[in-house]
Amino acid sequence: HGRIATLFPNRGYGFIEATDGHEVYFHQNSPIDAAFNRLEVGQEVRFTEEEGDRGPQASTVRVIGKHHLHD
Repeated sequence: HGRIATLFPNRGYGFIEATDGHEVYFHQNSPIDAAFNRLEVGQEVRFTEEEGDRGPQASTVRVIGKHHLHD
């Protein structure tokens, strides 16, 4: 569980700040219920963390709340 901390839309990745304060990398293909380009800094998310080649990364990211519903 955490919040979107940083997004790099032009590079296709971002970071989630977990509830304990550590940051977790995620790729633009990680969100499973919202388009990457619709994510916003501060959004609350649930994610599955795994150890990647360069440290912790989120294999799946799911937006929490109503803000991810399609228009």
